[in-house]
Amino acid sequence: MSQTFKLYRLQQIDSQIDHLHSRLREIAAALAEDSDLRHAQARYSTAQKKLAEVNKVLRKAEADVQAQQIKIEQTEAALYGGKVRNPKELQDLHKESAALGRYLKVLEDRQLDVMLNVEESESGLKTASATLEAVLDESARQKTRLLNEQAALLKELERQGSERQAVSNSIPPADLQLYDQLREQRSGVAVARVIDKTCAACGSTLSAASLSAAHSPNQITRCATCGRILYLG
Repeated sequence: MSQTFKLYRLQQIDSQIDHLHSRLREIAAALAEDSDLRHAQARYSTAQKKLAEVNKVLRKAEADVQAQQIKIEQTEAALYGGKVRNPKELQDLHKESAALGRYLKVLEDRQLDVMLNVEESESGLKTASATLEAVLDESARQKTRLLNEQAALLKELERQGSERQAVSNSIPPADLQLYDQLREQRSGVAVARVIDKTCAACGSTLSAASLSAAHSPNQITRCATCGRILYLG
């Protein structure tokens, strides 16, 4: 097995490891991201508070109507109870009863408006609850999928790491040091294939001398343009 092939194989493994690490970072970010859930919870909490507020207003409206009805009953009891005989007082009671009745209508209209608000708020809470439940279900399913994928990727990462160790152990230290330097300098790609007499990494056309040298199984040939190790596979 040629040294350039070993280096190329090491490059393949490292590229795969890089991809695995990248995907694992994405999964970690996705597991930490819960904006949809937080928004659904916030909408549900807001709907709960709104319903509680309008129910409080409704109880006040109901109490106002009940109090007004009691006032009317008391006024009518005085008016028709026979205890009041003075015409002026009776006239005043008639006026008071009429005024109380008119205001009762106002209070009842307010109560009806509040009841409609309660129905609307109950509908809003029901919708928010259904949305939250759906988001929770989807969040749980997504978390399960991501955790399963994460476990599989970690297992594959361990396998790739073992294979990398075996390959790197078969490469001379000097060649391995050059490879590591190029990986750091060239965005993780230290070894490039030769395709149609060009460096597949930078696209430069290779000289005849470089192509001839790249055929040597134990000689490391580098691209004159980008400096990467050439592999004529």
